[in-house]
Amino acid sequence: MLVLILLGTFAYLLLMLILGGLFVGGIYMATRKTPGQIDSGRRSFIGMGGQEDTSYAVFVGVQLVIQVFGSDDLRARLRQVVDAEENDAQGKRRFMKSIASLLLENQYAWEYGYWDYRTDAEDAINNFNQWRNEIEASMATEESEMGSEVDRLRRFSDNKEFVVVSLMMMVDSRDEAVEDDVGSYEFRPTYQQLAMPLRSSIEEITEPYYWRTTTFITLLEAIRALDPRAIERDAFFVYPGTEHDGMSSMDLLGEASWKYLTDHPLRFS
Repeated sequence: MLVLILLGTFAYLLLMLILGGLFVGGIYMATRKTPGQIDSGRRSFIGMGGQEDTSYAVFVGVQLVIQVFGSDDLRARLRQVVDAEENDAQGKRRFMKSIASLLLENQYAWEYGYWDYRTDAEDAINNFNQWRNEIEASMATEESEMGSEVDRLRRFSDNKEFVVVSLMMMVDSRDEAVEDDVGSYEFRPTYQQLAMPLRSSIEEITEPYYWRTTTFITLLEAIRALDPRAIERDAFFVYPGTEHDGMSSMDLLGEASWKYLTDHPLRFS
């Protein structure tokens, strides 16, 4: 089984978004209570830890830095998709397809990218919780947290040159029949079967291609095609989060906490 141990640390994730922004994503979970565990939600993985198969939970995380050429159009369109999301399987399918399609539509403007994939359940759960909790904790989400002007101690400019998009999910990969399928029990697919196309697409990626544009296309196409019943948790973030803010190349390249992203340029890959 291929497990990709990719560059970068999650300390960077905490630092990179400390600049502030606005969380605009839908998440199924409540606040984490115990490190290394996910809270009960649509289904629960708690109690699976004693099993020999440690791949019952899979983590996938993708980040893209996209040029917006002074426009707020992409951020606004992503926000519209988030605002329209419905909390059922079909709503999640539309959400994931719409987000992936918007990002693929703008692949000509992808500047930098980062991704991670974990198939050991404990590792996957820890990584999802870290991505989600650290990013959300370090982003301004309340009106009282947002200033009317750029913090010049932390930011160089509010020019609208880039947006940073973060999409992450916990995928249920248990060898158990899908709970909300309408057919006879013996004919129901398993969560493992629903997750397999995504896992196969990712596990076919070889190291020389980890940071190629084609790999990010593969990731987004696999996410777009994933049966939403296999999605146990997901989160989506856009930075900057308001039409009044922007991110400049000086902010991106001049701040060390973005280095794990800027180490992986996609424009000529």
